[in-house]
Amino acid sequence: MSSVVITGAGKGIGAGIVEAFAKAGWSIVAVDRDRSSLEATAAKVGSKTVTLAGDVADRATSEAAVKMAVDRFGGLDAVVGNAGVTLPKLIDDTSADEFDKLFAINVKALMFLAQAAHRALAKSRGSLTVIASKTGLVAQRNSPIYVATKGAAVQLARALALDWAPEGIRVNAVCPGIVDTPMLKEFIDAMPDPAASRREHEAAQPLGRLATPAEVASAVLFLATPAAAFITGVALPVDGGFTAE
Repeated sequence: MSSVVITGAGKGIGAGIVEAFAKAGWSIVAVDRDRSSLEATAAKVGSKTVTLAGDVADRATSEAAVKMAVDRFGGLDAVVGNAGVTLPKLIDDTSADEFDKLFAINVKALMFLAQAAHRALAKSRGSLTVIASKTGLVAQRNSPIYVATKGAAVQLARALALDWAPEGIRVNAVCPGIVDTPMLKEFIDAMPDPAASRREHEAAQPLGRLATPAEVASAVLFLATPAAAFITGVALPVDGGFTAE
């Protein structure tokens, strides 16, 4: 029986990833700081999912999640570092506290997760998948610190892929484009003309629409399976062709 730890699992892309792994028969430790959304996701997918409410910026959360997987399921086969936050601010408007918070959640938390899972993944010859962003591959305007964190996440995955290859651990990054999530809906709804804003977001994608969480999740699940056994060090865009332009 395969087991996976998934962070940022309460909603959006994270909830989609939980659903994909659950449908494939995996046992899951789902982690999120929002207990209510986490429990709702777990209830939707059934009994093979256990939950852990905690902040990924705290090392103890990753350590507890890995321990829970090993104790309950007998080992750990995959880890998905999905938790993340955004910061749509120009650099002159960004405070040092905001910078520290963004790097703590988007980058340092990945270090904690990798450190906590390393031994268990080496034993199973498993995989770590980092959820980065298309902005880890190409820059965008008005979010320089967010872009910096996603670039760091991509490079962390690539570097770990090299360091851990002798142990049989595969490490990859998935780089979603614009995904139709509750977070995006909140952002669009705050615009003066939400309908126009949504059309603008859709038109920016070569495929002419937004991604769904399930479409991102299918790529994440693939990278955790034997079908991807010779894939490591990859930053895989799931962006409707955005980074091809």
